[in-house]
Amino acid sequence: MNNIRGCINYLKDPELVARFQRFFGVLRYEISENGTMLPNLENGQSKTNSSVVRKENEIDHYITNHFWYYLYLFGTYLGDEIGYSIIIPFLIWNVDSAVARKMVLVWAVVMYIGQSIKDIVQWPRPACPPVVRLQTKWSIEYGMPSTHAIISLALPFSILHYISNRYQINYSIGIVIVLLWCLLISLSRLYLGMHSVLDVVAGLLLAIFLLIPFIPLADVLDRYLMYSKWTPLLLLIVTVILILIYPTGEQWTPTKGDTTMIVGTCAGILTGGWLMVTLGLQDDFRVINPINNSINWPTLYEIGVIVIRSGLGYVCIVLLFLIIKYALCVVDVILLKSGIQIMDDVLKRHIPVLDITYKYITFYLVSFNILVLIPLLQKLLHMERLSYYHEAK
Repeated sequence: MNNIRGCINYLKDPELVARFQRFFGVLRYEISENGTMLPNLENGQSKTNSSVVRKENEIDHYITNHFWYYLYLFGTYLGDEIGYSIIIPFLIWNVDSAVARKMVLVWAVVMYIGQSIKDIVQWPRPACPPVVRLQTKWSIEYGMPSTHAIISLALPFSILHYISNRYQINYSIGIVIVLLWCLLISLSRLYLGMHSVLDVVAGLLLAIFLLIPFIPLADVLDRYLMYSKWTPLLLLIVTVILILIYPTGEQWTPTKGDTTMIVGTCAGILTGGWLMVTLGLQDDFRVINPINNSINWPTLYEIGVIVIRSGLGYVCIVLLFLIIKYALCVVDVILLKSGIQIMDDVLKRHIPVLDITYKYITFYLVSFNILVLIPLLQKLLHMERLSYYHEAK
């Protein structure tokens, strides 16, 4: 027991993260006797005044290798909403919408559980100092487990699994890509000072534990939802209940809002898929057998079509967000004129119930139209992917 406790304390030690950061060129400045700030190398070298000097009121760290900084910054973006907003629509429009639906189901479940554990355990992020916090976006959230680490494994592995069940692929290459993807995102959380090693390890172990039962379950659940007449109502009820029972502490964090966006996105995408099947716009006539479905490299013409199709889709997503945003602004005006309080004076933002409602509505509607309105527009402009209409399951 003492060995386990000692191992946990070691993996939780912020100095471990600080050493990782210094190894990749993130140095913290310390105040010298004359009031300047000198790089704290702590790698066996003596501190000198020959390096770049910063004043006390300026930034408290110095990056010596910008290659690692931009690589890990890119890695962390793969595991947040920027990555989701690019990867999920791209899969739907250009690869396989059935694979995307199942992946979104897995993503929503593992993220909901991971986010909930964060707000139940309430472990703080690594102490700063000695850690250098290179990102402040999630600083007020709790750190255990790392949901970036969960997603770093859950997303690419679920995509690989579902694609390998439908197409001929080189599984070995796929596994290498999954591992590199996972490694990049996980290490990025240490480099940016957002998580302890224990947070990342816990996230990866939780992902493995959840993926084993849920990857096959998501396949069955998706097929049921695409053909059940109760799907829209069922998704609405389940997701709203999940939001209402989400654990919240005394201190406000953006975790519940982020979780609302995730379940709203999941509900919108699955409802959009259901509508396409119900209207007969998507069928299951396509033979789903890896032996009969090989993946070929696209020609230059096909790459051009993919670029134009995707570009049109992303522009439509931005426009949808703007339209919904302005529509909700009108709702704000109506509520204010009705004498209803809509702003939290302490947080300087919408009151929680309104904030959650707006986020759910926004992401539900946008995600719904990623599968319905945008593909129909692509078809109208003769830029559609023909196989999209045979992916009911």
